[in-house]
Formats: sequence, structure tokens, C-alpha cells
Amino acid sequence: MPVKAGWSRFLHFAVLALVAVIMMAGILEFRARSELALAREALSRSEVPEALKHYSRALNWYVPFGSAETAAQELLELGLKLKDQGHFEEARLALSRLRSGLYGDRGFYTPRMDLIKRAETPLAELMARFKLGKEAKKADLKAAAQTYLDLYDRPTRPGIGPALAAVGGFLIWVAGALLFIIQFSLNKKSWGKTWPWALIWSIGFVIWLWGLKWA
Repeated sequence: MPVKAGWSRFLHFAVLALVAVIMMAGILEFRARSELALAREALSRSEVPEALKHYSRALNWYVPFGSAETAAQELLELGLKLKDQGHFEEARLALSRLRSGLYGDRGFYTPRMDLIKRAETPLAELMARFKLGKEAKKADLKAAAQTYLDLYDRPTRPGIGPALAAVGGFLIWVAGALLFIIQFSLNKKSWGKTWPWALIWSIGFVIWLWGLKWA
């Protein structure tokens, strides 16, 4: 009997955790899709700075295979197009935001490394131009661009431990919050039997924040 009760509680917790993940993924995707729509709208009005802002925000709401990846693809294409048109500063901002945004989304892995690699060579050239100025010699620009490429080839890897902590802490936090709400209602809003869930909720939140900081 105790084994069945324990198994039932485990399944209950697992279902709550799964529901929490699905809900959070849905929220993230909704926000990314909204920002992508705003970016496209701004671009249709030729408002490039506004478009860059919303593309960057879309990357902050990353879900694998979601709208954030579409935003990353479009941001890369926009950056390359701007570079070809001679709009070097806007191109530099577009490609640098693409790269930093995708690295900022990393957890167990870094998403869309193919897009990052395509952006790095033109971005290195733009960074060299930005640093040395318009009057710099080609040899100096080439050397500076290579320096940036060498730096790009040595990015830090995702912190697996902190990434696991971020995922686990998030699940504990959300599931703890849901269980606290349920138990608080069932126990007629009494703190006597529900405070442990509030404690678990708080611990999960702290673990999640720590994982996000160091992943």
C-alpha cells in the first residue's frame, strides 16, 4: 500500500511538472512569435533599428524549433544584406545580436551553431572596420578580423551542471508552486500542512536562478 501511494505521488508530481513545462514552452513561443511579427512589421516600414530590437527580443524567448529560430535565420539574412548594401553599422549590430542571442540561449547545447558560424566571418570584418575606422589599410583590417575570428573560435562551453540546475530548479519551482496552491486550497487556507511546499517552491526558484546565471 505505501509503495502504491508513493508511486501515485510520483506520477502526480511528474504530471504537474510536464504540464508546467508545456505551459512555459507555450508562453515562450507566444512571446517569440509576437516579437517576430513586430520585427517583420518594422522591417516592412524600413525601420531597421526597430526591427533589430524586436528580432533580438524574439531570441530571448527561445524554444527549440520555434519562432526564435526563425527570427535568428531572418536576422542573419538581414545582417548579410545590410553589409552588402554598405550599411556596416546596422549590419554589425544585426550579426552581433544574432551571435550573442543564440549563445545566451544555450543550455545543454548551443542552438543553431550553423547560423553562428555563418555570421562570424562577416561579423569579424565588420568589427575590424568598426575598431580601426574607414581609413584603415586592408592588411590591418584583415589582421584585426582574424584576431576576432580567433576569439570567436574559443567560446566557453555551456556549463552542464548549472544547465541541469536551471532545468531541475525550474521544474521544482513550478511544481512546488502548483502543489502549494492545491494543498493550500484543500487544507482550507491553513499554513500548517502547506508551508513545506512553499519552502520547496522557494528552493526551486533559487536553484533556477543560480543555474541561469552560471549556465
